[in-house]
Amino acid sequence: MAVAMLCKIKFTMKKYLILLALPLVLFSACQGGSSPETEKTELEAKVLHIHDEAMARMGEILKLRRSLRNVRDTLQAQQADTASLRALEQEIGGLEQADEAMRQWMREYSSPDTLQHEQAMQYLQTELKKIERVQTIMDSTISAAQETAKKYEQEK
Repeated sequence: MAVAMLCKIKFTMKKYLILLALPLVLFSACQGGSSPETEKTELEAKVLHIHDEAMARMGEILKLRRSLRNVRDTLQAQQADTASLRALEQEIGGLEQADEAMRQWMREYSSPDTLQHEQAMQYLQTELKKIERVQTIMDSTISAAQETAKKYEQEK
């Protein structure tokens, strides 16, 4: 009887062990390497996320450009020194270049839906580098223009 009881306990424990291990095995199988389509989708989402972040700053570029043009026009009317006017022109030009960099990226970008996986991944990697450069240009140009605008606001 003791042997029968021991066998029954062993069987029950094995059953529970299997029941506990099964979800872990299934979970780890689901967490395996992502599919090529998932990789492509995630990379494209990253590219578009950076684009969206940069696009959100386009309004800042327009506002700063308008503000610096107003300062420039005021200084021209006051016949200010040419060094100040040149510095303002340079900041305005930088903002225009940042704006154009974003517009150019948007004109050239197209979804890689028709490309094979490897081609699509290469294309998206290239586009990621491009849009990161655009974002860097925009961020640095906006920061410099904000400093310039702040300087002239304090002089008022």
